[in-house]
Amino acid sequence: MPASEAPIGDYLDEIRKQVCTRCVERPPGGPPCVPLGVNCGVELHLSELIHSIHQVNHTHLIAPYQDRNRSEICENCAFHGSSCCPCPMDYLIVLIAQAVETVDQRLAEGVSIGTDRVLPQRLGMDSIRRAYEGATGTWKGCDWPTRFGESKLDLNGYSPELARAKVATAATEAEIEDWGKAASWLADVEREAHEAETAAAQTVAAAERGQWQKALGHAERAWAAEFGTGRPVWHEFPATWQKLREAVEAVYLSQTAVKTDL
Repeated sequence: MPASEAPIGDYLDEIRKQVCTRCVERPPGGPPCVPLGVNCGVELHLSELIHSIHQVNHTHLIAPYQDRNRSEICENCAFHGSSCCPCPMDYLIVLIAQAVETVDQRLAEGVSIGTDRVLPQRLGMDSIRRAYEGATGTWKGCDWPTRFGESKLDLNGYSPELARAKVATAATEAEIEDWGKAASWLADVEREAHEAETAAAQTVAAAERGQWQKALGHAERAWAAEFGTGRPVWHEFPATWQKLREAVEAVYLSQTAVKTDL
């Protein structure tokens, strides 16, 4: 494993260069793929993936990388075992490892690999708290335009209670059915938003205790909750918990580098 790690953006750039072009799950316009609706494990768990690869002695065998990833990353992934988990980490893991090692080799040789770097040690708890305080309470339910059901219902701003009330005044059988389903779906969205809020609070609590791997896991669950609902988290709908995840990830990487140096 390297004595120190390069900035995470350098690893991501190299993976996109060497690996993403061979990914059969890559959607048109990707990468990045998560904003396009594909829950790419590389994008969702990049820092943990890099750390996992660094724990394996260099090998051309796929099994050592797969075993470590499955035990350290997949088991804690919010999408593990779900129908929306087209994760490329298994079948592309050797190529990913080679990309990581390419960056490590450049770093070892002292080659400049980018000047626009965020120094994780400068972020710290203040950045994490700011990210949490700026996001908390901002996502509580469906807050984007929809075309739900056969009636193409726009549920933006609706609560489950309002949707259930609409059932009584619906003009057609199709609308009655759609508003009933909408009430159930809106309840699911509110539950996901609440669980994301809880995970974000757990993120800060774990970070305060110095439990950075747990903090990162909580932050990723908060961040991933929005994708499960179909919330369009790009352009005018930035991911609510993305900045929190990035702040925790930066500190997690800095802590990993310190432990490696020891």
